[in-house]
Amino acid sequence: MLRALFILLFISQSSHAFSTPIVSVRVGKSLRNIIVSGLDLKRHLVFNNDTKSFIGKKTVKFNCETYTTLNKQRNKPILLATLESPTGLLSYGNDKYQGMFKIITNPKGDSCDIVNEIPMEAYISSLLTKEMNPKWPIEALKAQAVAARTYALHKMRTQQVTKELGSEAYYDLESSQKHQVAGSYFDKTDSTNEASNSTRGEILTTESGQIQPIFFNAKCGGRTLRPDQVWHNKEESYQSVNCPFCHDIGPKNWNHYFSMERLKSFFSWASNEGYLKEKLDREINSIELAPDSIDKFVVNFYINDRPFIVEKTVLRKYFGGVLFPSNTFAIQKNGNIIGVLGEGLGHGVGLCQMGAFAMANRGWSYKKILSHYFPSHVLKKLY
Repeated sequence: MLRALFILLFISQSSHAFSTPIVSVRVGKSLRNIIVSGLDLKRHLVFNNDTKSFIGKKTVKFNCETYTTLNKQRNKPILLATLESPTGLLSYGNDKYQGMFKIITNPKGDSCDIVNEIPMEAYISSLLTKEMNPKWPIEALKAQAVAARTYALHKMRTQQVTKELGSEAYYDLESSQKHQVAGSYFDKTDSTNEASNSTRGEILTTESGQIQPIFFNAKCGGRTLRPDQVWHNKEESYQSVNCPFCHDIGPKNWNHYFSMERLKSFFSWASNEGYLKEKLDREINSIELAPDSIDKFVVNFYINDRPFIVEKTVLRKYFGGVLFPSNTFAIQKNGNIIGVLGEGLGHGVGLCQMGAFAMANRGWSYKKILSHYFPSHVLKKLY
């Protein structure tokens, strides 16, 4: 509760009231063992309040299976330990991280997660290398920095990193494609540092001042989508906008094929998962398609001569991003083969990264790029 109160106060105060916020990012999950090393490590075992400092280089190992009984007593994550170094750097895996580590029990109770607490701007700078090419024009990197910072602050404010854990989680977001892919200390470059520092504290808000999750995608394929068109969550101020900028970067189209048997398997899954308005009550004998086009968001099928409407996002959810690289596609049936013709890469919502790259190459500023993709949002400096 205290952390949530601090975040709300932070957001509501003037831009000079607080310094850079600290964001907690899960960088490893479901681990049986965790090995962390660093200089002059300070280790604090939270569950028994034991603190120990080590002189020189030290490696600390956690055998997470020894703590599973603690987790079973509460059936929720437990903060086991914190690790920090006066140098500001810690090693985990093959990478070095800035800030502090927290070791927590995984919600399943059979392993541990590792969380990196890091200043927001350091997080953004390292993230830019993972979510965008650090060699891209600086104005594109700045636009990405604002989008990623806004998303992170929204997760911090809502404290709903997962529906199951809510505020019980010991982290704000995870390093993955589910949220945002974080980098490590040596992922930062001069360009990503500049992009982060020159937009320090800047986020996008709605016209009413609300902080929304600001999404981004690799290549929208000509027009961005709204969150409700992909995930059913309506977000104030989001608009679908034309993007004629990304077409000239990489292949304009993609096409894939799959069998009628796989389509039948999809419908069995969709029926069981509740994605069809009417449940299939007997074996599928025939499937026909109504004419489809790339600008439609649904596909009309006839199964055993009964009409069914399927959202294209559900097809992508089932078949995956390899067969369906984006949500912008049209499908057709040719005998027992289903063909898919599409454009773009990714979910298509929000900032188009390829479009931002093309705009920046044309001399657009990051503010102009953001105003194009988020015309009803306002750029605001929080700190």
